[in-house]
Parts: sequence; C-alpha cells; structure tokens
Amino acid sequence: MNRSKTLQWSNISPYCLVRMMLRNLWTIIAAALVFSMAASLALEWFYVPEYQAQMTYAVNSRTTSYISSGNLTSTREVAAVLSDLLETDIMKDGIRNSDPRLKDFDGVITAAQIGNSNFIEVTSTASTPEQAFLALDAVTEVFPNVAGFISGRSVLNVLRNPTVFPSPSNMVDVDSVSRTVGIIGALVMIALLCWFSIQSETIQTRTGARKLLDAPVIASVCHEQKNRTLKTILKRVNKQVQVFVPTTSFAYTEQIGTVCSQLEHEADARGRKVFLITGVGESEGKSTVAGNVAAALALKGYNVALVDCDLRKPALNRFFGSVYKSAMPLNKLLGRPFSKENMMECMVRNEQVGLYMLFPHGSDARSTELVSGKTMDTLLENLRAFDFVIVDTPPMGMFPDAEVLAEKVDGSMLVVRQDYTAACDVNDAADSLRNCKSGFLGVILNDMMGTFRSQYGYGSKYGYGSKYGYAGKYAQGGKSKDSGKEG
Repeated sequence: MNRSKTLQWSNISPYCLVRMMLRNLWTIIAAALVFSMAASLALEWFYVPEYQAQMTYAVNSRTTSYISSGNLTSTREVAAVLSDLLETDIMKDGIRNSDPRLKDFDGVITAAQIGNSNFIEVTSTASTPEQAFLALDAVTEVFPNVAGFISGRSVLNVLRNPTVFPSPSNMVDVDSVSRTVGIIGALVMIALLCWFSIQSETIQTRTGARKLLDAPVIASVCHEQKNRTLKTILKRVNKQVQVFVPTTSFAYTEQIGTVCSQLEHEADARGRKVFLITGVGESEGKSTVAGNVAAALALKGYNVALVDCDLRKPALNRFFGSVYKSAMPLNKLLGRPFSKENMMECMVRNEQVGLYMLFPHGSDARSTELVSGKTMDTLLENLRAFDFVIVDTPPMGMFPDAEVLAEKVDGSMLVVRQDYTAACDVNDAADSLRNCKSGFLGVILNDMMGTFRSQYGYGSKYGYGSKYGYAGKYAQGGKSKDSGKEG
C-alpha cells in the first residue's frame, strides 16, 4: 500500500521523542560542545576589539563669552562642518604624519554636539588604546592649521583633553556567547533527532500502527518496569517481566490475556493449536511475549508446550530462571531421527506455571538446517496432543528460520516494539508470513509506553493487579484440561 508522508500527530508519541532524546543524550551534549567551541574559535579569529578616546570642545562667539542661542546655532554648524572635515584626506594625512605610531592609522574620528549645549565631543575609534589617544592628540595639533576653514564667527576651545577608555567599546562576553551558542547547538540537535524520529515511521502509537501497518493489531502490550525498587535498580538486577509473579502490573497481564483470548478463539473456531511468535529484529521482546503467553495459557488450565526454536540465541531458559535441564536439549533432539523417547526426555515441566519446555542448550549454528528437517515436522505433529504449542523463533530480518517454521505451524504473530522497527520493514515481514501456509494473525505491539494508564480506571490502588497476580486470577475457574506429558 502507498502510505502518505504527511505528518500526522496521532502517529507520534511524546514518550518516544523523550526516550529518543535520552538515548541520544551524548549527541546533544556533543553538539552543544561543538557549537560552543566553534563560537569561541570564531571570536578568537574574527573579533577585532575597538578602543575609543574622547575630548570636548567649547564653541563660543568671537564677540561674546556667554552662552546664547547664537552660540548653540554656531555649535550645530561647527559640529557638522567638523565631522566632514575630520573625514577629509588633509586631516587624515595630517594625523598619520603627526606621529610614526599613527602611520597605519585606519580608525574613525567623529564629532557631535552634546545635547542642547555649546559643547562638541570628538571621539576617536581605533584598534588599540594607544592609537585612539594619539589620534585625538594629533587633532589638537593639526586643528589650528585648519580651524579657520570651520567658522569665522566662532572660537573653539579645548574643554577636556583627550581621555582614553581602557576597555574595548565593542566588548564581547566570550563565555556568555559560547554558552548561548552551545544551547542553540543542543536545540538544533534535539530538533534533528525529533525530525529523524518522525521520518523513520516507526510504530509509536496504536493509531499509528493502524495507519502504517498492513496487518491487524492483536494487542498492545504496555511497557513494564523490570526493577521496581531502588535496591534492584542500584544492583542492576536483570529481572524478567513475567505474568506469573505478583509484582507484574494489571495492565500488562490484561494485554497478555488479550493475546491468549485471540489464540483461544483460533483454537475453537479453526482448530489451530501451533502458533509461532517472531519479530523483525533483535530486542523486540518476542521471547518475553512468547514466554508470558505460554505461561498465561498454562495458568488458565491448558496443556501448553513452549518450544524455543531460536537455536542461535535462545532466551526462554533464562526467562524462566534457567530451570530447564535436560540431557536431550532441543538442538540435540532435532539433530537426530525422531523418537518419542527423545521427545519425552527433551520435555521438562515447569512446576511453577505447569507448562512443558523444549529448549536448546547454548548456540547452534545449524539452526536453519535443524528447524527445516523432518524431525522438526514430526515433533510438531506429536506436540499437537497439547492444547497449545507456542514456538519462539529467531528474528525474521536476520535469519530465514521463522519463514521455514511458518510453513509448519497453524498461525503466526509478529511482535513489534514501540519506536524500534520501521513500518515498511514490519509490512515486509507481515507479507512474508501472510504468504506462508500458516495463517497470519497480526501484530502484537510491545513495550508501548504512555498509551495505557488512562485505559484502566483502577487508579494506583490496583496498579499491580490482585494480591496473587496472574496465577491467583486463574487458579480457580480456569479451563479444565488433563495435565501430564502428552505423547
């Protein structure tokens, strides 16, 4: 389908933008430092300080010594003529020739009336304080030779000798400028990161998923905090998000329950039992979803087999606390001709939740060869004696194992993590699964942050579900199925 590139705010989650900023905080800091250093270097290379010196003339009439309206008029006239005179070549050459230190003088000398008075202030601006002072000093020497050209009716007397200011008139606070430019650099980088986040067209909201994906959304699984106490955070305990522990939130267990309801419907309506759960890339959370869906079904009373077919990087044994120990792990089972004895030896019952685990040990480079073999076909056929079989696979975007297994199962689902994989890549994976023999059920939006709290009107009192968590919820009234190993 052709997707519109028009920006739609309903597709964007503020949480994703904030998370993007935090993940790329180092780039923001780097941009601020680069801009700040660039500003400092630019000021060092291009900034030219300017120093000023000033002197004051009093303008009086030749016929009177008191201040009159005529004096004020003469002052304006003299100031205008003097300004023009100071710009003439005669005056500039006289200043340069007055002192060897002024031979390269290229400053500016101006004259202006001070308010409504008979005073004229002459200001010299140069690249050094010395030149600014010497230029005005030269004016006092050169001026008598040209004073007659200014006014025949007025007399100019020096009221205040040249005074130089030690600080530049165009002083720049380098530290302040560097800080300001650094902040601008950080804001520019933040804007670029936001733009990249928006243009990447990852799935950030459920509304965006409906618009960008060519697949139905089965459920949206909210983000779940792994470490809830300061002690576990400081110790960096790598806890798993599990529906069968009391601390898992009600929202999370409910969304996993939504996936289970979909599988129950498929089983009742179409007789499907074997379901594949996969993702496009690594770290989408597919193994966590697969483990929790299998555990939730088992806690409801179903006989469930959980098969970890991610032979290259198995994760489900770690998810269940590394309780799986068998002399016939899955990769060893698949490498031999099928026998029920081997299958029974491979299956280990998880006593905590009541499901049966078929997991590999370590990493096996023969993954594709093993899952595409006849032993895998026979194993899945025998596992149909269970009510449900959940199969975890390697990422579709990296290995062909998931597509191979999708030809052997009844239904497949795609786990899509919030703001992680581009929608176009998800659509390609969905098309691949849709073209397999198994029925493609849709996508499970995972680790969705900022879109669930308002959907559950339970408040903080019930923020963590019931006292006994998911296990307590389904300990009574669940589906009644025979337990035990199925052959």
